[in-house]
Amino acid sequence: MTLPPHATRLLSAAVLLVCVAFAYRLLSATVWSAHGNFLAFSDFFAQWSFGWFTRMNDTASIYNADALHEFQLTLEPDLRQKFPFPYPPTYLFAVWPMSFLPYGIAYLVWDIATLAMFLWAVFGTRIRTVMVLFVLLAPVTVITLNQGQNGLLTSALIVGGMRLMRDRPLLGGILLGLATIKPQLGVLVPFALISAGYWRTLAAAGVTAVLLALASGFAFGWEVWPAWLHAVLGHAAYVEQNVNNYLKPGVMANLVLFGAAVPISHAVQAIVTLVVVGLVTWCFRRGAGDLPVAALQVGTFLAMPFAFRYDMPMTANAILLLVWDRQRSRQPTGLIDTGIIVLGLLAPAVTTLTTRFFYLSGVSLILLFGLIVWRWFGSTRSGADQIHA
Repeated sequence: MTLPPHATRLLSAAVLLVCVAFAYRLLSATVWSAHGNFLAFSDFFAQWSFGWFTRMNDTASIYNADALHEFQLTLEPDLRQKFPFPYPPTYLFAVWPMSFLPYGIAYLVWDIATLAMFLWAVFGTRIRTVMVLFVLLAPVTVITLNQGQNGLLTSALIVGGMRLMRDRPLLGGILLGLATIKPQLGVLVPFALISAGYWRTLAAAGVTAVLLALASGFAFGWEVWPAWLHAVLGHAAYVEQNVNNYLKPGVMANLVLFGAAVPISHAVQAIVTLVVVGLVTWCFRRGAGDLPVAALQVGTFLAMPFAFRYDMPMTANAILLLVWDRQRSRQPTGLIDTGIIVLGLLAPAVTTLTTRFFYLSGVSLILLFGLIVWRWFGSTRSGADQIHA
């Protein structure tokens, strides 16, 4: 069953209105909180405090969670939550400049700059008004802006790198190398580049990552790298035990919330990760088109157990790539496909507003990933059939 064009337009308008309502609900509460004196009303306080700590203290001690928390209390005495620094030292290049600005201005600069980078990464010079609105108002975009998190920045680097690598492989590789400031989000990228034979992009990414690491050593001291390696070993356990699973969209967190034993959840997650790696590798072996890129961007959050909703703006780009593929092929949109796309777009909003339907995060990712891979399988099979005919 397919949707007629007028029904598709009405549904698109309805989804856009839902996104507007969600954005107003979320951002209005944050704007109201910003009028108070309490600085840590969003996660941006952590980003700002990281930059301040780097300026005022021995940088390597930023990986001492207690020392960092004590410093953060000097910035906000009423702080109750802990904001540890789990990132590699290269991430400090992103947040250090923010410490030279007053908190409110830094917050605006961070959101505006990372949003602009993300929109450029998605569209380049192909600005389409309606599509820009959908990406701008997508719940994953709004959530990241609301929390002042780094998801738009990391998504911009990965999305931009994957978009540019086909025509400008070196520039694409540089962006992917810069994305190592949050390395877990690029876990599928090497498999994709090797499978597609993008050796120049892979080399550029590797050289960029190494140069960035060397620059961080010169800028912040070489002792930061052993400190990070020591801290990161225990951070996964910290996230699993101390960070609310309702904030994590992945399979393992969903299973734990359903009551599954932790060892079983870990085993299922390992299987899912291997399956996703295999399918993404298979997709890129048949070309680095829009659908394999979309599969990578959605599959990242199935393969990685410790990602969060604010890491997910790249999934809005994946949905856009899927829609563009449908438009190019001029195939009618099926009702089931439309439902999966709408669910993938709106599930982060639902799980943000209520924990009752927490499972929608994992279910939507699985369905969306499956639809993208199936669509790519169908297009490559039809192409092969035409060649043999």
